[in-house]
Amino acid sequence: MTRLFTLTGLATTLLLVAGLLASGLWPDRAWPTQLIHAGLLMLIVTPITRVVVACIGYVRDGDRLSALLTAAILILVAAGGYLATR
Repeated sequence: MTRLFTLTGLATTLLLVAGLLASGLWPDRAWPTQLIHAGLLMLIVTPITRVVVACIGYVRDGDRLSALLTAAILILVAAGGYLATR
């Protein structure tokens, strides 16, 4: 699983750098901005995915306290995302 998140971090970095470089070279095109948006979306989704995977792992292991705390963190992140869009 760690390898997957490392690859996700690498892909995020590549998308952001490519988008920033392309927006400097072709400022009148839409696709550099789309690359930047895709990189930012991956940047936001990766930690949320980590929390979900951790919560599932704790439930499978029978670690109720860690699962409860991880679920509480996920609820706080979801509430923050909801409030940020209002």
